[in-house]
Parts: sequence; structure tokens; C-alpha cells
Amino acid sequence: MQARQIKIVFSLLAIVAAVAVLAIRYFGPMPKVERRPHAALGEALAAQTTKLLGSGGRVTLIAPDTSAFRYPGAEVQLKTFHQALRRAGHTVAATNLIKLDPLRVVRVPPGDFAEILRKQSDADVVVSFMGPPVLSPAQKARVGEKRPKVIALCSGDMPRQINLHALFADHLLQAAVISRPRPGVPPASDTLSAWFDNYFQWVTPQNQTELLATETAGR
Repeated sequence: MQARQIKIVFSLLAIVAAVAVLAIRYFGPMPKVERRPHAALGEALAAQTTKLLGSGGRVTLIAPDTSAFRYPGAEVQLKTFHQALRRAGHTVAATNLIKLDPLRVVRVPPGDFAEILRKQSDADVVVSFMGPPVLSPAQKARVGEKRPKVIALCSGDMPRQINLHALFADHLLQAAVISRPRPGVPPASDTLSAWFDNYFQWVTPQNQTELLATETAGR
């Protein structure tokens, strides 16, 4: 009887150990990330938002929903964005959280983006941390002639997958942040602007032709 009890105890201990390993693997603390590039990105997006915001305009945010799948980098970006925007005297009027699917490309569903744009005025700014609005002709018609200013994060390979030239021409995009294909040595300084310049750059209607051609060729 005692031998049987010992076997049961060891079996329970093995089960507890297995559960602990799985918990650490899937629900343990996220690996640490270098915060400064992400903080620099959030600060730069806030500065561009302040620059483009019209008199009486509102800020609408489109961001990934990190409640199911944590993305430490995105969390740093959003926190810094809100802090920098408040320092400039502005706040986010509306936030649209988009659920992420780890098996799919991080994008905003076109129908959702069209509906968000349709509710904005010309003085408003829409800041998307999940790419620009890629709309069908019917969705563009639904948005109408009224076009808020759209700022979008287009990191990674997104500039190769989306026609940013067409979005600028349709006034569906005013500024985009793209990743540098070959970042330099990380800055020795903690100045966030230096970290932004090392990893990212702005694309606007003024520099799009030369910059996009150069950047996509180098990827």
C-alpha cells in the first residue's frame, strides 16, 4: 500500500512539473526588448500627428489588440505615443483595437478602415500602427471626398506589398514610417530622434519617388 502511495505522489509531482514547464513556456515573462527604437517610433508618430492636426481636429488611433497576444514592442510604442501627444497638449479621441492573428499579416481589415475614415473630418488625423488603408473602389466611394490625414506605420516588408504611391495620389495617406533596410550601429546616445533615424524614416508625397525606389531596391 505504501509503495502504491509513493507511486501516486511521484505521478502527481511529474504532472505538476509538466504543467509548470508549459506555463513558463507559454505564459511566462516575455523576453526583454530594446525599448529605445520603439519609444523613438511612438514619439515620432506623435510629433507628426501634432504637425498635421488641424484646428479643432481630433486624433483617432488604430492599434493592435495585445490582450490575447502580447507584443512588448507595440506596447512601448503606444505608451510613448500617448505620453508625447499629451505633452504636446493633445489626446486620442477614439481608439480602434484590431485583434491580431499570429498566422496573418498585420493589417487593418479594409472595410473597418473605410468605416473609420468615413467618420472623420478634414481636420482630423488617423494614426495607424497597422499599416495604411488599402481600399477597393467601392470602399473609397463610401469614404467620399472628405479625407482625414492618415499617418501609418509601414515597417518591415510592407512597402513592397502595398502601393504607397497610389495611396498618396488618392489622398488616403499623408505620411508613412518605413524601416531602414540596413540600420547602422545602434546610437550611443539615449536621444530618441537618433534611434528613430537609425532604424526608420519618413515617406511623404514630397520624397516618395526617390526614397521608395531606393529603399525597396535595397531590400
